[in-house]
Amino acid sequence: MEETIEKIEINESAKEELLERIKSELNRVRTYTPKVGIFGDSGVGKSSLCNALFGKEIAKISDVEACTRKPQEILLGDKDQGGIILVDVPGVGEDPKRHKEYISLYKSLVPNLDLVLWAIKADDRKYLSAIEVYNKVLVPALDKCPVIFVITQIDKVEPHREWDIQNNKPSQKQEANIAIKKNDISARFDISTNKIIPISSNDGYNLVELVNRVVEVLPNEKKYAFTREAKEENVSEEAARRAEKGILDHVKEIAGKAWDAVKDVVVPVLAESAAKAVKYAAKKGLSWLKSLF
Repeated sequence: MEETIEKIEINESAKEELLERIKSELNRVRTYTPKVGIFGDSGVGKSSLCNALFGKEIAKISDVEACTRKPQEILLGDKDQGGIILVDVPGVGEDPKRHKEYISLYKSLVPNLDLVLWAIKADDRKYLSAIEVYNKVLVPALDKCPVIFVITQIDKVEPHREWDIQNNKPSQKQEANIAIKKNDISARFDISTNKIIPISSNDGYNLVELVNRVVEVLPNEKKYAFTREAKEENVSEEAARRAEKGILDHVKEIAGKAWDAVKDVVVPVLAESAAKAVKYAAKKGLSWLKSLF
């Protein structure tokens, strides 16, 4: 039996107070600065991935010798508008002597991360250390810090000479080998293949799908921040719609049972908030918001 949400009436004073709270929360969500952990060994193409995904040149990631590595934070975008912080961590398994130390480091970082993008090179076969870190550090925190695995450099998957240049996609034989790679990672890490995205940074291949998947797994109030910072061409109409709907659903959660009583004054505020957002992604979402109401 479907549960019925009780509707309530509130006086003008309470309505105004709730509206101000919602405006404040909208401003926080629109200018939120997410922290994204970039996991993966050196040489997997982490900097190329971030450059392609966010459309900004990023200082080379993982260019320091493994034994001296410390996490480095890189701010992309305007902090006043939100921006995004990328947290690059020492490569999993790069220095066996410091493996336990690195696990402790990862554990200290994860509570402050909103998302982890874990890059695995298409031809990589070494998973033992990565599986241990994933199970010990990330699995217990998946409800607060989702993980998306990114298979990088798939343009080099055999037979690499068969890459479909005209359509910018893998050949059928490459697709078959990529599927094998996805299934292998899925089995070893015990994760759904839906959370494994193969990409080619050099060719800009499948970055739209990566953004779609990230928006899907993030909490309602954090979806928009990612689409705001992603490169415009990597944000689909669907991702922008989900981001704006995430904000709407977040506002509904704040309003609770009072939603029906305040929605007539809240919806214009939501639309105005989206219209003022500077990123093209927000404009895509705004068209959906207007059509909804």
